[in-house]
Amino acid sequence: MNTKETEELQRNMDIFSTPLDVEKYIDEGLISRYKNTKTQFVIHCSKDELPEEVSVRANKIEVLTNKDGSNALVLGLDLKVRK
Repeated sequence: MNTKETEELQRNMDIFSTPLDVEKYIDEGLISRYKNTKTQFVIHCSKDELPEEVSVRANKIEVLTNKDGSNALVLGLDLKVRK
């Protein structure tokens, strides 16, 4: 492994070792809870605009069609804290 890969791995480990402040991103309007679930969120911005702390924890992405015909992007997040 080269140093760039090692640094990226360390950065990802640092992200997973701290709890994600989901409420902060909800207050900023980037995401909202999907049907009162704990780990699924509707994205209100483009996927590229998501902060690294959120995008690294993504483990599932789904496009759902609403009753009015519009689409919603639902993102599943891994919220477990690892040591």
